[in-house]
Amino acid sequence: MKPSRYLNNLDSFLAACIGFYAIHLYTAYSGVGISPDSIMYASTATNIQSHLSLLTFNKTPLTFFPVFYPFFLGIVQFITGTDPIKAGAMINAVLFAGVIFSSGWIMSKFLVHSSFFDWDTFRKHKFVRKGRFLIPFAILLLADYLIALRLGGKAELPDNLGWLSKSFFFNQPPFEWYTWFIVILRIEIFVIAFSSSYKRLILAAVILSPCLLEIYTYLWSETLFILEIMFFIIAYWRYMQTHTLKSLLWVAIITAIACITRYVGITIIGAGGLMLLLDEHLPWWKKKVGHILFYGSISISLLVANLIINSTATGLSTGTREPSITPFKDNLYYIGTVIVDWGALSNKVYPFAILIASIVLLALIAVLLWKAFKGKINSYENIVIAFAIVYGLFILIWASIQRFERINSRLLSPLFIPLLIACTCWVPDLLTLIKSKAKFVFAGVAVVLMVAFEYATYQADYQRYDDEGDYGVPGYSDDDWNKSEFVVYLKQHKNIYKPGVPIFSDANEAVYLFTGTSSELIPHKFFQKDVQKFYAHKQFYLIWFDNLYNTELVSLADIMKNKKLVRIGTAKEGEIYYCDGK
Repeated sequence: MKPSRYLNNLDSFLAACIGFYAIHLYTAYSGVGISPDSIMYASTATNIQSHLSLLTFNKTPLTFFPVFYPFFLGIVQFITGTDPIKAGAMINAVLFAGVIFSSGWIMSKFLVHSSFFDWDTFRKHKFVRKGRFLIPFAILLLADYLIALRLGGKAELPDNLGWLSKSFFFNQPPFEWYTWFIVILRIEIFVIAFSSSYKRLILAAVILSPCLLEIYTYLWSETLFILEIMFFIIAYWRYMQTHTLKSLLWVAIITAIACITRYVGITIIGAGGLMLLLDEHLPWWKKKVGHILFYGSISISLLVANLIINSTATGLSTGTREPSITPFKDNLYYIGTVIVDWGALSNKVYPFAILIASIVLLALIAVLLWKAFKGKINSYENIVIAFAIVYGLFILIWASIQRFERINSRLLSPLFIPLLIACTCWVPDLLTLIKSKAKFVFAGVAVVLMVAFEYATYQADYQRYDDEGDYGVPGYSDDDWNKSEFVVYLKQHKNIYKPGVPIFSDANEAVYLFTGTSSELIPHKFFQKDVQKFYAHKQFYLIWFDNLYNTELVSLADIMKNKKLVRIGTAKEGEIYYCDGK
């Protein structure tokens, strides 16, 4: 068996190890980031593992999110015996490494001309065989030495590049000429190692992505969903090689699981259906219609079952949802601002966000249709483009119909890798069409632009690491909560409540996380029936966190206007109230 089969993905494996370590660095201080969603997932996972029930921390059925991510966490908890929140950092590091490796695997399959230069070509070149390369190599070392002499004792590296100067011989070396010489050599080695291959440049961009690093430092379902997207792309490519129902079954199974990891997983069904529809190798009535129905029915099956369970338990298939308050144009603008941020561009470009988003979506649609027209639809990059189109359009349209959080980097995170590949995969192929020496100039420009982009994202990553290194990942695991006097007070007075009296809070998930006490969330102002139901309670406790400022919930002032509250406990940043029935 040829060793090249494994060596081709050695760089992907090394990149995956680096990604694993990056998540460790971000979560080393206080563990994985915890948000309200995270507590919902973790509490449901614990109930699945302990009682085989789909109840959340507030003893209500899980409907707002699908079931598979909590089920996945429950399996991990069952195997390791560790709470999902405590194991979250390790889980996410493994998942991120999996995403990076699978991304490299995908690129190694669809890029025939992935290297800007390769070792074999370099080794066989007459310039190398005759030893002439030693002359420019010696000149480069001499230039490095002269530059180091010039900088020695007069300049220091910025903090975010300080690690380049570390040595086995001295921990924090003075910036003398020899330190600068080491730094310059290391920079040159990094640039040559990564810029020799399109694949490595993209892997570096994935590792350094502020978007993905944020996702994988929180206990969120996107961490698993993005990996499932990679598996879908790989499985669908295998299907395109055979067009058998057996291979399509694997695609459908992966898609079905993705649909119950996140409801937006239906976009994978759309991407698969679109590729089947455009596939010129499938005869319409003999195979195409049958394969579409086969794929669609299996892919949607688990989601349908999940929705039926939800509806039976609560009367709501996906929880309580509100109509959108942001129009189509605004959502297109928000997508554009996210793309601008991902591209490490200045916010001064925001006024052009609608134009940028429109160009990206329309260009992807045009490329896919052109490939279908030319009969070249069956390729890895087209699967990636199809998913990017379907996911982007779905979020844009659905956000204009139904209300959820404003379109942001987290919501679009599954789009990052497909969009990155779709917008850059043409570069290596274009360079192969240029037969003159000018292609090396264009290749150099492409490498410089990519390295500049990655350095800009690295600066953002370092700034975040520097900010969070002293207090943890923002959320319920950072020091604002861990060292909160009110949280300490709640832990010390867990038995202050009378049995049978309901407990409400403006952060019920925080109450559960820190004290293990179940409580209900104060109702949203929008749902007047829930508000009236809340005021109908004659007796209840109210745990109020002063520093949250959730304007969508009924305010403390409004509650006091309608109910007589007696303060029975207080500490800095919070109070406990009791309604005595009046």
